[in-house]
Amino acid sequence: MTITPTSSVTGAAATSIAPAGALTGSKDEFLKLFMAQLEHQDPLSPQDGAGMVAQLAQFSSVEQATQTNQRLADLTAQQSSEASASMSSLIGRDCTAAASGFQLDRGGSVPPIQLTSTSAMNGASVVISDASGAEIRRIAIPAGAKSTQISWDGNTAAGAPAAPGSYNLSIDAGTTTGAITSQWHGRIDAVELGNGTTQLRMGGLLLAPGAIQTIGASSPLPQSSRIAP
Repeated sequence: MTITPTSSVTGAAATSIAPAGALTGSKDEFLKLFMAQLEHQDPLSPQDGAGMVAQLAQFSSVEQATQTNQRLADLTAQQSSEASASMSSLIGRDCTAAASGFQLDRGGSVPPIQLTSTSAMNGASVVISDASGAEIRRIAIPAGAKSTQISWDGNTAAGAPAAPGSYNLSIDAGTTTGAITSQWHGRIDAVELGNGTTQLRMGGLLLAPGAIQTIGASSPLPQSSRIAP
């Protein structure tokens, strides 16, 4: 009696179970493929026990990896929720934040800029640039002081209000020999939650939580302050 090998059926069976591009790596798909392989294996050359054990071990690894990924996703979501909730404790507190990249938003005045240098400042300026790096405003820093506070009215050099968007603050040291540091100084008015990010509102600015450098005492809040959805 002649036995016709069935190895040619294997490819068709596997294709009918999971067409090309349809696999998602789930444990159920892996088990279906494994059972199809057993069902349609060539009886003249069956798979040996060692190979089966290896595939079962791989199936176990896939299942464990799936469970691990789900637990990590749940943990990440929980930590993100807890971090956002903890940010609410900053509302109403006077804080300082690194003055570098920031978002300018409508409403609210721009908080003052605190400048500190290791030597007297001379010929130095605060430079505000837009997202493309183009300078929109330059504010001279009073000469002779090691520590001072200046304000930016939110306008460009032409006197027009700067449009909401991303900006960067940098320091042109001029002839100052010491290092100059700059910080925003103001009250946290709200926590803005949206698009998967958390930002802190300080007047007309939106700052990343990581920019906060010091947290001071609470001060009175206007009625409009809130945690924004």
